[in-house]
Amino acid sequence: MVVRQTLKTREFGYELSGFEHNLIFEKDEIGFVRFDGRSRSIFYLDPSPFFQSPKREIYAIRDSDVPLPSKNELIEVTSFELERVVSGKMNNLVNTNVKYVRSWEKIDPNKLLHRKVMNSEEYVDFFKRPFKKEAENIDEIAQTLALCSVSSNAVGINEKGGIDSGIISKKSGWEHFKSIMRIIPKEFKSTKSAYYYNSLEVEKNVNSIDSLEVNLSIFNPKEMFVHVPVTFDIDTRRRDEYLKDISFEIPFARAQLIDSLMFQPVITKKAEKRLTDRIYDMIETFTHADKLSYKQDLGDAGPKIASSIARMNFKTEVSVDDVDNGYYNWLDMFHHSQQFRDSNLETNEIFRLSENARNLYLEMEQYFGVDTIIDIADIEKITHLSPKALSDAISKLVSVGAAYSPRQKTIKLLSFRI
Repeated sequence: MVVRQTLKTREFGYELSGFEHNLIFEKDEIGFVRFDGRSRSIFYLDPSPFFQSPKREIYAIRDSDVPLPSKNELIEVTSFELERVVSGKMNNLVNTNVKYVRSWEKIDPNKLLHRKVMNSEEYVDFFKRPFKKEAENIDEIAQTLALCSVSSNAVGINEKGGIDSGIISKKSGWEHFKSIMRIIPKEFKSTKSAYYYNSLEVEKNVNSIDSLEVNLSIFNPKEMFVHVPVTFDIDTRRRDEYLKDISFEIPFARAQLIDSLMFQPVITKKAEKRLTDRIYDMIETFTHADKLSYKQDLGDAGPKIASSIARMNFKTEVSVDDVDNGYYNWLDMFHHSQQFRDSNLETNEIFRLSENARNLYLEMEQYFGVDTIIDIADIEKITHLSPKALSDAISKLVSVGAAYSPRQKTIKLLSFRI
């Protein structure tokens, strides 16, 4: 079985995701928007953002009353006129159908996904391949690896989605981790990709301006905050043995991954309330640990892990169960990380706030109180910080669990000991 290095070179049916198969062979005038050059009024409808449509069709909006769609938006078009355009040289003429758009609407991805390549249990099983069946914590580690692979959409005021993982292991464990992550397509390892993945052996800041989601896996992190630790110290199989398995399964697992990225689950009001409780639980667990082996992002971890669970199960909303399952998965990984190695990390050092973050917290506590949803616009009215300094201060408050963001342009201040 062929394993493609890139998504653009796929040609066999088993390499297509459920979305791609459905939109190529079963649906017309539905797809993901890809603009023709710089024009936003002329576009193609692709079966996914990662695979261009084989159909010779292009769509044009010439009525000013029809709004322009966004890049990669999943829409269904109603067209009222078709024009056939012939292009190319005499011995190689190409017919293209130009369809003029009367209207269009956004489509719920669940309405299109009738052909699942795998179910979520099969997808998680893919990540068990490097480990011996009797290995301890194999289920929890495979679940965490699966969650990290499907990433997380942007939650709240986060500019980027994605999950940062700390791979806590010896060098051999790090090599096993990179082997199983061959599931990540080559295109996703470019900083220009909307979905960016990188495995960092040395900690460094990654500037990926064009990406909607950034997923970093960091080998034994000491300075960078991560959302979840993954401890690779359990019994593994020989690499040549499990590489045969994953080489056969990669096209199917990769297709499942592509389908999962089409979902942007929203946190429900009930889930939002449960998230507050679970973030406090995470803070209590982390701050009372006997030893710490990494720096934990506490404000973003809960929402992002819960959103990743919802996405892996092809859901459009994050439920209370997703929040709880994410918390317990994190808790298992945290306790496992404590058993791996001691560290010189001090709790006071990890939770030390910058002067801007400290002053901002005190201002918000005075004006708005704790456990209250606050609009960013209202914060801007009371602070003298520049937009950049304000963004940095909020990011620091979120990383230490002094705040989290359940909705766009809002944050919730949490009880925090300064």
